[in-house]
This record gives sequence, C-alpha cells and structure tokens, in this order.
Amino acid sequence: SVVIIPRVSPVMKVLSTVAIAASARSLHSIYQQVVNEVVAWAKSNGDDIAIQLGWISKDLAFTVASGEVTDRLVRRAVTTHDTWLYGSGTKPVTAVAVMRLVDAGVLTLNDTLAEHVDPFLRRDNGTTVAELFGDSVAQATVGQVVRMAGGVPDFEDSAGDPFDREVLQDGYKEWPVYSFIRYSAQQKPYCDPGQCTAYSSTGYELLGLLVAAHQHATGTYTDLNLTAAALPDPARMPSLRFLGKQGPLAQALTIPGQAANPAWGSGV
Repeated sequence: SVVIIPRVSPVMKVLSTVAIAASARSLHSIYQQVVNEVVAWAKSNGDDIAIQLGWISKDLAFTVASGEVTDRLVRRAVTTHDTWLYGSGTKPVTAVAVMRLVDAGVLTLNDTLAEHVDPFLRRDNGTTVAELFGDSVAQATVGQVVRMAGGVPDFEDSAGDPFDREVLQDGYKEWPVYSFIRYSAQQKPYCDPGQCTAYSSTGYELLGLLVAAHQHATGTYTDLNLTAAALPDPARMPSLRFLGKQGPLAQALTIPGQAANPAWGSGV
C-alpha cells in the first residue's frame, strides 16, 4: 500500500531530532527549538502558522509556543497562555464514538460508510456520498475511513490551497461542515478504498455525519453532541468538557469566532 501524508514529511524530519538530542538538553528547550524550526520552515514555504505544544508526564509539565497570530486585527506573538480550539485532537474522540456504535451492534466496520450516511446527507444537504465523491469513495467501508484508507480527498492537501488559507485566516467566520465536504468533493480521490493510507479530515467529517445520523434520526449535523456519543459518562474524563459548545473552552478562546463552528467539533 501507499502512504500519503501531505505537508508532513519536513515537519516529521524536524521532530525526529528530538530523540537524538534528548540526552544532552532538557525536553523543554528541545521542543522549543522544534516548534521554532517548524514555524520557520512553514514561513519559508509561504504558510503563516503559529504553534503551541504542551507536555505532561509523571515528572514533567511544560508548554512551548512559537509564531504570531492576528488577534482582533493586532499582530502579536503567540504565548503559552493562549487558548485554542482542539482541532484534529477530536479525531480520536470521533473514532471512539464510531466504535461505540460498532460495540452496540448498530453497524460493523465492514459496512459501507455511504449506507449509513446517505439518508442523513440527503435529508440534511440534498446529496449523497456517490454524488459528491464518486462511486469509488461510496464503496469505502466504515473501517477504511476510520483508518484513513478510504481514499477520501481532503480540503487541505496542498500548500497554499486557497480554501484552506481562507479558513485559517478568517478565524471569526463560522464554517459549516458542508463547506469542507463540498470543497473536498471537487478534488480527485486519493485512491480506491483500501489501496492507500492518506490523511483526510474530510473522511472524519463524514464519520461525524454517521454519528449524527444515529444520534438524531430527524436532526441535523449541528445537533451532533460528540461528547455524549463518545463518552456516555463524561465525568470519567472531565478534561473533554471542551467539546461542549458552551463549555469552558468556548468561553476562553483567543479567537472566539470559531467557538460555535460545528465542523471543528467533529474531528477536523
């Protein structure tokens, strides 16, 4: 099989230096250098990014930050005290929500994603997986999409992509999930299902539709409660309260305009 990880290889090369240098310097200083180098590399490639990274272990806790952000039209350096949306960190939660449906016997990993998503997608947005992505992606199984092997094209698969750049730069705009899905549908599938592994946020948006379809038989995507779907007893993991649209994270965001955006809560 082929592994496709867009825009990741240079970053991974930088991160690989951590293990080599760990014996000579503190992890704190090493990771500060790493994020500085990643930001510099991105800037040299035309991407204006900022990074905040936290480390927590039994004996050590620290946060590092690098880059700049436009905060209410004012350009400033990112600090370790800024609060950001969790972004792709929700993908594992989305995967857990799907696996709970598997455990409950509602679906299997060998079911096609389309058979569970199409009725909901047709009602909520007037289309189907096949109409959007073609017959190949429509045959992708739930398991393949969870494993990033469904061939689902992504909305951020090339540096400088205009839609991706607009999303990143306009932090105060609410982006409906179907904006991401319909833009991605204009791209060519990465491969036939099961023939490659390719990172796809869009695939996880479709899994969000699957969870929403089984959570709300007559509702819409914006009714999705990912916390309840993945964590029937959220008290066991109180740190995930940020997934709630009215939770503490939504009240403390450095860029508050994205707080109500359902797309970010489903695994982007």
